[in-house]
Amino acid sequence: MENNMLKKITNYRKGDNNSLLEIIEIFNPLISKYSRLLDKEDTRQDLIMHLIKILNNIPIDNKRVSKNKEIIGYIAKSIRNEYIKLSKKRDKMKLNEMELSLDIEISYEECEAEFEVLDIFKILTKKEAYIMKLLYVYCLSVSEVADYMKISRQAVNQSKNRSLKKIRELYLYK
Repeated sequence: MENNMLKKITNYRKGDNNSLLEIIEIFNPLISKYSRLLDKEDTRQDLIMHLIKILNNIPIDNKRVSKNKEIIGYIAKSIRNEYIKLSKKRDKMKLNEMELSLDIEISYEECEAEFEVLDIFKILTKKEAYIMKLLYVYCLSVSEVADYMKISRQAVNQSKNRSLKKIRELYLYK
């Protein structure tokens, strides 16, 4: 009974398919658990294929891997690691799908926002619109805008505050 798993693996490697089915049946609860957690159709098959790969690569000649408990623990841990790998892969795919749909939404919102910004600039003077564009579109600091336009920071802030007041009045008091 001590080397039961080792015998099954050895028999499987010699071509005994019944031994393979017995091994799969032993690990079936673990495989079912992980395939349910991932909630994906092919996960069960992926985990069974990984189990077969493990069975082909496990070093049965090694004296350290001679006990039944060690072999079962090694296989169980390998299946768990494969589950983690598949889970990360699934999460990456979900993230990419989410980013793609988010990009589509943002591009639609950006078009709408661009028209709104154009409407806003109609109520501002040329100087105010230019300062707001430098501050909020090109993300320059007040100091950078002041240096670029060769005016004081206070003048930039006053113009920005006037513009924000006009915009607030436009949207809040319609």
